[in-house]
Amino acid sequence: MTRAYVVCQTLGWTAYAVSGSLLNLLFGRGLSAAMVATLVSGCALAALGTHRLRAEAHRRGWFGLRVRALVPRLLAAAVTVAVAVELAVWAIGLHVTRVYSLATSTPAVMVATTLNWVFVLVLWTSLYAGVQFFRRYRAAEIRRLELEVAAREAQLRALSAQIHPHFLFNALNSLRALVSEDPGRARDLITGLSELMRYALHAGRRESVLLAEELAVVEDYLALEGARFEDRLRWTVAADPALGALRIPPMALQTLVENAVKHGIAHLPEGGTVSVEARRDGGRLRLTVRNPGRLAAARDGGVGLDNVRERLRLRHGAGASLALAEDGAGGVVAVLDLPADAGATGDAR
Repeated sequence: MTRAYVVCQTLGWTAYAVSGSLLNLLFGRGLSAAMVATLVSGCALAALGTHRLRAEAHRRGWFGLRVRALVPRLLAAAVTVAVAVELAVWAIGLHVTRVYSLATSTPAVMVATTLNWVFVLVLWTSLYAGVQFFRRYRAAEIRRLELEVAAREAQLRALSAQIHPHFLFNALNSLRALVSEDPGRARDLITGLSELMRYALHAGRRESVLLAEELAVVEDYLALEGARFEDRLRWTVAADPALGALRIPPMALQTLVENAVKHGIAHLPEGGTVSVEARRDGGRLRLTVRNPGRLAAARDGGVGLDNVRERLRLRHGAGASLALAEDGAGGVVAVLDLPADAGATGDAR
């Protein structure tokens, strides 16, 4: 319960009590202490009723529903509170302040005053729901902007990691050696390098990419590093083609694979195998990267990994995670766990 809510509740219902008193004077009904007490009691009960309505709506998660599901619930709740307030005010006016009598409390009068409370309570509910929708929209807009900023930062980090002078130098050296030895393979690697550079350059403009796109870039990256490390680097990529339509943050899986090569394979004279696996577990997508090495070395790539974690947080909140651990067999396993999302394009606007 915020201070703004308390202030608005107090001022709003006070204003309603004052306006009711002025209307009584305007229509010549007089304004006795008993009538004022009845009006104030009604407004206090309405304030309590709307406060309870608000608490229940939040507890049941109504404001997270679609409009067509939310409106009937709010209308039913507002009418219920309105009827309860009318009955309570009528009982107070009849038995406590005695401004009402059985003779004047005809069905027509009761219906009219009940409809008045229904109108007021529906208006209150509509205003409160409007404020909630505005706050959610603003929070979503802030979240979108944070994602866009994170994507831009990812682009810069991707450029420094993937198109780093050392990486380009090593890749070009490998390509130069292959041109005369294996021109066909050299051609394929040049194509892969250009695809990798283009992908990294455009990654910052997108909130998410197809898993199939990311896997293709991972294959290009491993092929380029394979030309450099030769027999020291072996790799496997296991992913059901049906998973290719799922979406992940750009450069997320690529960062894990790069981390496995730079902080695992590169430090081992005998090299090893980098295993990449994508599988679906119910509504979850699990991306796993395994490599020989030690966890301490893998964590040296903390900036890139922290960036992946931050983008996961911004996009999925607590619904996604990135964990690194030793597998007990002299290797490191990185697991990216996130919702199996096949939503619309993630291009940033």
